[in-house]
Amino acid sequence: MSLIKTDHIFLKENLTTQDEVMHFLAAKATALGLSNDENKVYEKLLEREAEGTTGMMDGFAIPHAKDASIKDADILIVSLNKAIDWQSLDGSPTDFIIALFIPDSEAGTTHLKLLSSVARLLMHQDVTKGLKAATNPEEIAALLNSKLAEI
Repeated sequence: MSLIKTDHIFLKENLTTQDEVMHFLAAKATALGLSNDENKVYEKLLEREAEGTTGMMDGFAIPHAKDASIKDADILIVSLNKAIDWQSLDGSPTDFIIALFIPDSEAGTTHLKLLSSVARLLMHQDVTKGLKAATNPEEIAALLNSKLAEI
């Protein structure tokens, strides 16, 4: 089974603030059937961000939401046309978002495994460069699914 699905990847989106990204993620999570409560998902994304930035290094962010309204653990990926401020660890603007959605029932297990796997992948330049160079969802899904299978 592939964890990263091509219909969960959105490239070159015209989102200009972190709040717009969070609304976009919540709306897509609901539209794709990951959750039945867009407002709750949005709220959980913001709550997590308030605990500390999910902005990593080199333009990547890994926001995540844990909630009972989320049916199955899943990932959405968004690239932006123009990088935005995300209070990232290295101070650089963010243009690539890998968002995790986790049911409450899996919060301690799936959540931590997914988060650590994605964070570890982003430490490898071949992965980050490959993601940013990708021109379609299929390339991104193939790269991440192959790398996640190696972990």
